[in-house]
Amino acid sequence: MAPRAASPALSENEFDITGALFQNDSESDNERSSAKSKRQPKKKIPSQDLDFLGDVNDDDGDEAFIAQQQTSANRKASNLKGRTVKKGGGFQAMGLSANLLKAIARKGFSVPTPIQRKTIPVIMDDQDVVGMARTGSGKTAAFVIPMIEKLRSHSTKVGARGLILSPSRELALQTLKVVKELGKGTDLKCVLLVGGDSLEEQFTMMAGNPDIVIATPGRFLHLKVEMNLDLYSIRYVVFDEADRLFEMGFAAQLTEILHGLPPNRQTLLFSATLPKSLVEFARAGLQEPTLIRLDTESKISPDLQNAFFSIKSSEKEGALLYILHEVIKMPTGPTEMAQQRQGEDASARFSKANKRKRAEMEKAVNTKESPTQHSTIVFAATKHHVDYLYSLLHEAGFAVSYVYGALDQTARKIQVQNFRSGLSNILVVTDVAARGIDIPILANVINYDFPSQPKIFIHRVGRTARAGRKGWSYSLVRDADAPYLLDLQLFLGRRLVVGRENGDHVNFAEDVVAGGLPRDGLSQNCEWVTKVLGDDADIAAQRTVATKGEKLYMRTRNSASLESAKRAKQVVSSDHWTSIHPLFQDESSNLEAEREKMLARIGGYRPSETIFEVNTRRIGKQESEEALNTIKRVRTTLETKKKRSKANAKSEFLEDAPEGLKTGEGEAGKNEDEAAFSDADDIDAPTGVADDMSLASDSELEVTFSSYSQSNGNKSKKASAASFQNPDYFMSYTPNNNSLAEDRAYGVHSGTNSNFAQASRSATMDLAGDEGSRGFGEPRTMMRWDKRHKKYVARQNDEDGSKGTRLVRGESGAKIASSFRSGRFDAWKRGNRVGRMPRVGEAEAPNLAAGLNAALSGKRFKHRREQAPKRADPLRGDYEKMKKKADKAKERSMSKAGGAAAGGKSELRNTDDIRIARKLKQRRQEKNARPSRKR
Repeated sequence: MAPRAASPALSENEFDITGALFQNDSESDNERSSAKSKRQPKKKIPSQDLDFLGDVNDDDGDEAFIAQQQTSANRKASNLKGRTVKKGGGFQAMGLSANLLKAIARKGFSVPTPIQRKTIPVIMDDQDVVGMARTGSGKTAAFVIPMIEKLRSHSTKVGARGLILSPSRELALQTLKVVKELGKGTDLKCVLLVGGDSLEEQFTMMAGNPDIVIATPGRFLHLKVEMNLDLYSIRYVVFDEADRLFEMGFAAQLTEILHGLPPNRQTLLFSATLPKSLVEFARAGLQEPTLIRLDTESKISPDLQNAFFSIKSSEKEGALLYILHEVIKMPTGPTEMAQQRQGEDASARFSKANKRKRAEMEKAVNTKESPTQHSTIVFAATKHHVDYLYSLLHEAGFAVSYVYGALDQTARKIQVQNFRSGLSNILVVTDVAARGIDIPILANVINYDFPSQPKIFIHRVGRTARAGRKGWSYSLVRDADAPYLLDLQLFLGRRLVVGRENGDHVNFAEDVVAGGLPRDGLSQNCEWVTKVLGDDADIAAQRTVATKGEKLYMRTRNSASLESAKRAKQVVSSDHWTSIHPLFQDESSNLEAEREKMLARIGGYRPSETIFEVNTRRIGKQESEEALNTIKRVRTTLETKKKRSKANAKSEFLEDAPEGLKTGEGEAGKNEDEAAFSDADDIDAPTGVADDMSLASDSELEVTFSSYSQSNGNKSKKASAASFQNPDYFMSYTPNNNSLAEDRAYGVHSGTNSNFAQASRSATMDLAGDEGSRGFGEPRTMMRWDKRHKKYVARQNDEDGSKGTRLVRGESGAKIASSFRSGRFDAWKRGNRVGRMPRVGEAEAPNLAAGLNAALSGKRFKHRREQAPKRADPLRGDYEKMKKKADKAKERSMSKAGGAAAGGKSELRNTDDIRIARKLKQRRQEKNARPSRKR
């Protein structure tokens, strides 16, 4: 069969579709004309017949042809619209539509952030995701971009398809702004449902069939119950700032909302931290979720250097001031940026000539690169500590900002922005408030209150030493915090260096280095703090409140491990614990170090005598004889316990010792006490032991060690005889040996993200509340006695309880406010003459959709119809008043003969008006010219 002739038309690979992609571009006509003028003419493809028969067996030619076509296609894709596209990990490689790519470029996004690069491909693959990201890391765009790509355009079928739940009104407004900016070019309809707005307007918006709903949980649940919404059309659900949702008490609302969602939905959960209650919620509401966590969140940067300072409780404020003054060299007074703002002339700032300069300066101020080398975050335990430290540091002359959980959203934004823009150098925060704050450039982190978990420590210090920059973290460690320091040391797997026990060989980036502060500088700052507390009553009152809050914090924080608590006693009692820190080795000589040790010994001196024995010298032995006898009995009891514990240790050692030490063979058997408790250098070796060990054969060694293991086996049998476990049938809940590792290795779908429970175990972290003892998702323990049922019940369901509202059971069994079913939606339907609402899947009603369009456009209906006023009723008591009102309305109305428009009389007069006016004027003149009456 003869080959057919080549087609005169261009093939699909040679056809340029850029015009079809960007035919609705928003460029101006001038730009388009300039682009056309710059466009070069296409080269003509020579018309030649293709030799199909000659290329049948030519594989190299096919491969070259495919490579050439692919290269040309890539070249066209990279030069779309004349823009230079960054290759490798960009938005173009994620398979997004052209309109969405244009909206992303219009917003200014060129390269995706790390959380976007990891999250968007997984979301596009229709998987449930639990993402851990702080505020400012681009997480909003990480779930908005896939949502717009999936929804594409408005659906005329009734039912919302996207739902975004935010903890606060401000965050919901911010999300709405991002959705509108990225949704340009599409006809998607997005509504905002937050508290404080009119319910009737929200009824109108929800009845108009929106595509995306951005709401707070309380108001959305109210509308769901009031309107009896069917949520089975929702395909895409996002829980934004989920840890704050649980912290603010939305757990019951989220459970009720989750119950009404379809099972085939895609659920995304974004949070800065991952508390246990959130993990349980994710396991119940998400289907095989994938945990996405950045590497910087789970480990300490190698460029971070750590220093731990051992102090006393009374020296914490002075130690903080010493670190700021002497170690960080923090300048006092207003910052450079604050001085620049103060030095500007008001008239110059607001003049038209300097408008562009002012805009550039504000842009530079608002950038994330503004924090200086002295930028420091101070972590405190409670909000009361934050208030106290803010007042104290402000009194010391530092530029300070503060943030805690109960702070108003607007005030929080202002304080964080002041720190970002460089107006303040210090930011005092709590763990709860700082979990969502992202400061890209940060020099120092100070742990004023030592964290109770190693994960919290990593979460704190992970804010510094990023992107190859150096950073420091300084932690204040009291004697009570030493067990937590040892837990951190074991968690990091680093060497513990206390004081100067290892000389000058110290690496602050790889070791856990602890030590004391120089006594002179510390005492001066402590004296200044004491003086301020004596002079300022407000700061003293704040310290009293912070002390009370610290007691509650100490009772509710997690306890350290038992082994670390035992080791901490030895570490704290050593002389190196109070010795000067190696960080100050250049500033003090050996003589100064010895002086510091002596002062530390004097400060830590505890007399052996009790107060009863001291009083004996003053009041005599006869009057205090009873107290002395009591002290003697106590000491006798303690001595007996010590001897008993030593004897038990001796017996245990002898049971575990080899047979030679027990039976008395050789010289070592003559004195068992000496052999058991003397040092290794003082034990006399048996006769010929060295020769026998040097000439021992393999068989003798095997017999010796097998007999020793056999003796140990007999001991283990004795110990296991009292156990209830049968080794043949007992199944432990923890994996033994390497079975778990083998299962993971042979598993097809195994991996770090395949098992959410396993992946979340390392990321779970509960933060203690900064205002009370109640954590995330924990119910209130307030109970009262119910006289009717004869038992304690929660006050949450009382009419006079903590919330002051009566609760009812929802569809999921969770308790919701009974005020959600108020009947206002039925009244709205009667007022708007709406009959049956269209169900999910049906076509939308035009009149309801028009109401939504009017609400989204911001234009409201105004009455412009003009009617004649009603005639006044002579039988009414206000007849005269209504008559005057009707007359005025007639004067304002528009005359049919083309008179003045409504709103005022016409100023143009005709000849009749002029004649009447002249006649009235003449009468007034004649009246005024009359002579006065004669009496």
